[in-house]
Amino acid sequence: MKLAYFALSAAVLLAGCNQTPPATSEPATTADTAPVTPIAVDSANAATTTAPDAAATAPAPAAAPALKDAETMKVSFSFKPTANPDNPKHPRVLAHLLVQGSQPLDIDLGKFPNLPDMVTGDKAKAANFPEGMLMGFRSYDAAAGISQDLAVLHPDARHLRVVQRRVDETNPEAAKFETSREVPLPANTLVVAAPVPKPPKLKD
Repeated sequence: MKLAYFALSAAVLLAGCNQTPPATSEPATTADTAPVTPIAVDSANAATTTAPDAAATAPAPAAAPALKDAETMKVSFSFKPTANPDNPKHPRVLAHLLVQGSQPLDIDLGKFPNLPDMVTGDKAKAANFPEGMLMGFRSYDAAAGISQDLAVLHPDARHLRVVQRRVDETNPEAAKFETSREVPLPANTLVVAAPVPKPPKLKD
């Protein structure tokens, strides 16, 4: 009886030693499935190495330069007698436009038959001189029945505009002013008309 018991126990023990463990009893240890050790991150150092905000570090834009204070320039006419080859006894009139300021100007406006009359206010409106002109004049030649008109405009802060027309009493069509020249001025300029002294009478 004891002999049969020992024989049975040996058979059971031998069977247990020869068993092959199942394939899923142990995890594979290949390179693809090797466990990865997490790396600790220092949050304080990470904050210092982060790229800075471009808006926060961009230099402040330079302040725009202040505009130059407006300069006030005065304009006036100047009239002087000049020789008249056609009639030496009756000189013509040489007109100049004078600009007073940091950059003074003396502009030759040409020769006129007689001493001009200043045209302002209601007189300028009745004669259809340009609206908003700074000043203007008319030189009338009674012998020829012709007037030469001139006006000075200030269309913008950078220019003076000189316009002229020739009015013939025998021509029924109204003459129009045309630009004869543009005079550049310094930037940001205000222009006012200076009082024009009454010119002396010319001797025949």
